Amino acid sequence: MKIKGSSFSNLFFSLLSFLLIFPLYCGKCAHGFTWKDYKENFISTDGRVIDSFQGNISHSEGQGYGMLLAYNNDDKEAFYKIWKWTKNNLQKRGADKLFCWSWGKRPNGKWQIKDYNNALDGDILIALALLKASILWRDNNLKNEAQKVVKDIRENLSITLSDKILLLPGYYGFCQAGKNTAVTINPSYMIISAFKLFKDADLTNFWNQIISSSTILLDCSAFTYMKLPSDWVKVTLNNNELRCEVSEKGPNFGFDAYRVFLYSAWAKKDFFKKGFEFLSLFFEKFGRLPMIINLKKQCISVKDTSAGMYAILGRYAQTFGKKELAANLFKIADHKINFEKNNYYSSTLYLLGRMPLK
Repeated sequence: MKIKGSSFSNLFFSLLSFLLIFPLYCGKCAHGFTWKDYKENFISTDGRVIDSFQGNISHSEGQGYGMLLAYNNDDKEAFYKIWKWTKNNLQKRGADKLFCWSWGKRPNGKWQIKDYNNALDGDILIALALLKASILWRDNNLKNEAQKVVKDIRENLSITLSDKILLLPGYYGFCQAGKNTAVTINPSYMIISAFKLFKDADLTNFWNQIISSSTILLDCSAFTYMKLPSDWVKVTLNNNELRCEVSEKGPNFGFDAYRVFLYSAWAKKDFFKKGFEFLSLFFEKFGRLPMIINLKKQCISVKDTSAGMYAILGRYAQTFGKKELAANLFKIADHKINFEKNNYYSSTLYLLGRMPLK
């Protein structure tokens, strides 16, 4: 594979110096972070998943991830505890069954909802976990709860551009009031495997349309010669065709966008295959993965990314037959996680990458 552009040559000597000063990993460190560790580090006794990097807040994304991890580890007690806290504390919007995205310490000192707006990824992850758990534990109540969430995603977050139906990242703030000509989308919220399950639960053709439009969005969100998505994408219409641009809201391929490779593995669809090839070649050349890449400026961070990102790229590599590469990525993830055990986000993605979703 040939790489166009000057980014590699400009960075070579600085990266080489960086790697000489900070040598990589021992290669002998065992896979040492488990679901048990995760529960001890991040889940309170009443089921709140705690993001210690953001002032110990909790958010719908974290609750959804916690439920998925509990399901994946067949931990029924933890699952129901996390779900109970989520339902009692975040499902408070009143008009719908979507979830307030942020709960934490407010300026008045009270621990309450901080933002009543929802976040699509949190809603999707919670509904997905509920549906999967309802099958595993034969609990129809969980399915009923999931169906309410899926219905309200469909009814409250859909927007039509030309003949395409898209899902907004949240109820407020992602399109101009009264205008459907430009919207802001997060590619890592397009979780195709979840949409396929929602189609069976919701029994409408809507989800086939969402799968189709989401696939188009993912395909058109591969930017620059690196063919990677930005954390946030501006979507407009051009001759009735969807046009995607790097958004000023989030111009980096960073902590959000990395997740597209996990969700591609879940869907068994190799979205961003060329972007993955770019990252693979970067990894082979420099022995590391960049924390962020600014796709506006085409600048690549010299900082190494976290264990979770290595693990989810390892999952992508393994899913699509790159076994040796997967093993190398997992090896580094296994080492790095020993130094990141207080990092909620990296630990979450590490476990999801290390253990395929059932």
